Amino acid sequence: MEKVTKEKQLTVVMQNTMGTLAEVTGVVADKCVNIENVCAYTVGDVAVVHLLTNDNEQARTALEKEGYRVVETEVILVHVWNRPGSLSAMAAKFRQHAINIQYVYGTSSLGGEKMTIVFSSEDNDKAAEVFDSMVIEEAQETV
Repeated sequence: MEKVTKEKQLTVVMQNTMGTLAEVTGVVADKCVNIENVCAYTVGDVAVVHLLTNDNEQARTALEKEGYRVVETEVILVHVWNRPGSLSAMAAKFRQHAINIQYVYGTSSLGGEKMTIVFSSEDNDKAAEVFDSMVIEEAQETV
């Protein structure tokens, strides 16, 4: 594990219709806001899009101007080496510290060397502390 940060994520919930993702991401792109991480899924006729951007304020304003309901929430970003067992080790730490995961998604870098994993839990402060301690432990092991 290389780095742990708390970030703000935008969540857009709307009716699931053909082209919903294109519309939401198009509004953001038209404002020259970069989407750094995304998770989109449907539950029945509802679509949910989670966005981490380089300018949440600009993205939120643009989406709300187009009539979208946008909620900003805190998530934890964990930057790890893309190796077998990385996610399993993090999930085990959640279990060990009795932290309930609400959702998780991730992306890997272009070369596949590193991953960014986005977590939301019932206690993000506690989860960030646990992951920070993992970073320190790993640093001490390599010395």
